[in-house]
Amino acid sequence: MVVVSKPAIEQFSSYLKNNKPTTLFTQIPLVDLSKPDSKHQIIKACEEFGFFKVINHGVPMESISVLESEATKFFSLPLCEKQKTGQTQPYGYGHKRIGTQGDVGWVEYLLLTTNQDPSLHSFQTLRVALNNYMKSVKKMACEILEMMADGLKIQPRNVLSKLLMDEESDSVFRVNHYPPCPNVQPLSGNGNGNGDVIGFGEHTDPQIISVLRSNNTSGLQISLREGSWISVPPDQTSFFINVGDSLQVMTNGRFKSVKHRVVTNSVKSRLSMIYFGGPPLSEKIAPLPSLMRGDQQSLYKEFTWFEYKKSAYNSRLADNRLIHFKKIAAS
Repeated sequence: MVVVSKPAIEQFSSYLKNNKPTTLFTQIPLVDLSKPDSKHQIIKACEEFGFFKVINHGVPMESISVLESEATKFFSLPLCEKQKTGQTQPYGYGHKRIGTQGDVGWVEYLLLTTNQDPSLHSFQTLRVALNNYMKSVKKMACEILEMMADGLKIQPRNVLSKLLMDEESDSVFRVNHYPPCPNVQPLSGNGNGNGDVIGFGEHTDPQIISVLRSNNTSGLQISLREGSWISVPPDQTSFFINVGDSLQVMTNGRFKSVKHRVVTNSVKSRLSMIYFGGPPLSEKIAPLPSLMRGDQQSLYKEFTWFEYKKSAYNSRLADNRLIHFKKIAAS
């Protein structure tokens, strides 16, 4: 668990948001991956929300429950034990600090690269659980990207998924644990609005696609286009898909990366697992030519994933990272 002193708790209290109270959003786009015509729902959800929920995803429930159990055991260990993952920075175990630019949250986490077997020297059962889970989730992410390609009517249909399948793919996997937040009372009556302590601050994901699954504890919120925040009802048997910044660029802004955050719960722990599907470091990120119509111009300068990743790493969570890569419109 995250152990902090009362002054530290007061420090986290400074991250209370003064946004309008959030509401529980029950109209999250729902996609049934077992239905071939779901590609149209995926396109609509990516255009309107940059976010959707998937069912009949094909990920074995056993691999989901085993990883949740092993991750819970891991985070219940003493701090000195959790720090023995054998990973080199920025990978491995971390807590409170998010990135290198001063962002903090009521969270502890395990961050791993997916293009090699995580060694996790002292945690073999966790390693096996992670490998089994990541294999299934990566397969699902690629299927979703191929359905996107079908819906966009672009060829080949693996134009997006091949970036995740590449042996040089720079994808990462993260397990976040948000312990109950003591001594901090929500200011809003429903516990979902201003007054909540931020577990993970508002941001967009820089990669192509993110696949998220959590236990049955609430906390995830997404921002709608007009700026209001909505709480996403948890569903431990389903997955939530985020459009990333790179996919926004590759569709020339047709899809929008979704801004999201996590707020703490004063009673229950939240455990989430996120696969971030990224391209090889050398991959050039630019609008797909097959999506450009007539004399349509690219909204973005061409850049490599390495360049964008470096820029994201050196920015604050809430920064609009893509603004530095947008083309300036001619006057």
